[in-house]
Amino acid sequence: MKRVARRLVVIVVSVLPLTASAGLRETPHNLSPRRGGVAAAGRSVPMSGRDDLCFFCHTPHSAAAQRGLWNQELAPVIYKLYESSTTQAQVQQPTGSSRLCLSCHDGVIAKGGIKGDADSTLGTDLSDDHPVSFVYDQSLATRRRELVSPSSLTGNVRLDDTRQMQCTSCHDAHLDRHPKFLVTDPAYSGLCVTCHKLPHWQESAHATSSASAGQASAVPGTAQATVGQNGCFSCHRSHAAPHPKRLLTAPTEEAVCLDCHDGRSAAKDLRRESYKLSAHRVDRFTDVHDPIENPNFMPPHVECVDCHNPHQARSTAPAGQLPGPLTGVSGISIGGTFLREATFEYEVCLKCHGVTEDRDPIVYRVDQVSNVRLQIDPRNPSFHPVADVGRNSTIQGLLPSLSAASRTLCIACHNNDAAAPFGSAAPRGPHGSNYRPILAAEYHFDATSGPESYQLYALCYGCHDRNTLLNRPDGFPHRQHVVEQGASCAVCHDAHGSRRNAHLINFMSRDLTSKQVVTPSSSGQLEYTELGTGSGRCALTCHGSDHNPKDYPARTMPH
Repeated sequence: MKRVARRLVVIVVSVLPLTASAGLRETPHNLSPRRGGVAAAGRSVPMSGRDDLCFFCHTPHSAAAQRGLWNQELAPVIYKLYESSTTQAQVQQPTGSSRLCLSCHDGVIAKGGIKGDADSTLGTDLSDDHPVSFVYDQSLATRRRELVSPSSLTGNVRLDDTRQMQCTSCHDAHLDRHPKFLVTDPAYSGLCVTCHKLPHWQESAHATSSASAGQASAVPGTAQATVGQNGCFSCHRSHAAPHPKRLLTAPTEEAVCLDCHDGRSAAKDLRRESYKLSAHRVDRFTDVHDPIENPNFMPPHVECVDCHNPHQARSTAPAGQLPGPLTGVSGISIGGTFLREATFEYEVCLKCHGVTEDRDPIVYRVDQVSNVRLQIDPRNPSFHPVADVGRNSTIQGLLPSLSAASRTLCIACHNNDAAAPFGSAAPRGPHGSNYRPILAAEYHFDATSGPESYQLYALCYGCHDRNTLLNRPDGFPHRQHVVEQGASCAVCHDAHGSRRNAHLINFMSRDLTSKQVVTPSSSGQLEYTELGTGSGRCALTCHGSDHNPKDYPARTMPH
């Protein structure tokens, strides 16, 4: 029995080192003198004639007071740790296996002893590296919401015996089966999603993209991969990330997006849209957006990730939901409540345009409100049918594809002017337009816009039939005002809505040149009164005429 036991011990001692050696022999972790490795000061190196793979890190005798028979006394080092507003874990100074890894990879002692790429030497600043040495328990997974339960980490990705995430959770220093000694294949986000449970990631546009990505953002060990194959590595870098917060692959969030969305990888070039006459200028803000921000209190800014969640964005939308590119984005409800995930497109827009008044309004009106949430509120007497169908069930003059029961999207009016009609190669969305404020087509706010034409009010005529509006004998005299007087549609109508009147009527008091437009009548009145279906009364002075007041027995106005 004793002989058997001795024989078993000999087998265990002799076989395991040979297995480890076989896995290390042709890898960067073979730092033996025979392969050209340079032993660092403080390490005991055996006879030069031996194959010293294991002895660079381990020693069977007089080991340091760490695990793994460690062949080095660890120098006292204080590391700068990863920080982010979204971090729920309590990240500690490196412990356990992570501390052992860093004894080489921090470059403090083993200078010159590591032969590898720039990621091999991390330095003592770990703020740009994936955090390690934190307890990964169910409480953390519940708080963070996008982490899997630690009980599921029973495969290649594992926690250490203290339930902590360590370097060895992702890397196995003894096996080089995958690039960078990773414990599993990182392609198609295979490594990252083992821990990170991102809603709808697998069906997102980035996870499924077959577009070619550059070498700079390729998954480790893969050249010229697709965006889908790169997966998380398309935007994130686990070590030495240029943008430490959230470990981004470029110094700014916008640069990460535009490295692909400038027409090189993604089909549409969004970079040029930011420089149009009217645009969401994402280039003017850097690192202002925060994933946990509340729009009711955040500083004014616009960045790509304010409107797009790169982990959930889709090219198309599921039936009955908001547009696919806006999937997974926070919003503000029509009542002003913060929503962790918006359900409707307008809720995303209201994060900025429904919280405060516009600091730079294009025109001034009798009821001077520019908060879009208050303008499109379905409780108003009239509103464009964005948050609900319109109030005017007898509206006439719409194009055949529309009716009183139709609803519209913000993008119907606020869109790239080069993206219409559909089928254009230009990117859709309110990234930029040559018409202010990011309008899909021309629309003049001047009090007097000159001779009326389809082009001059192409935005309005995209929904409202021009012939009906200008030539109905029983309707409001639009021809007299728009054609004969040259008055802009904007003189009478506030396109988002009116808190006082039907038919979007909210008279313009001053135009974009600060010129007075609609003023009180000779008796001091400035108001519109609806007198019933097909009739109304104006009391005001406009286009040189004193309406004191003036009645219109029949009309059809845009709703």
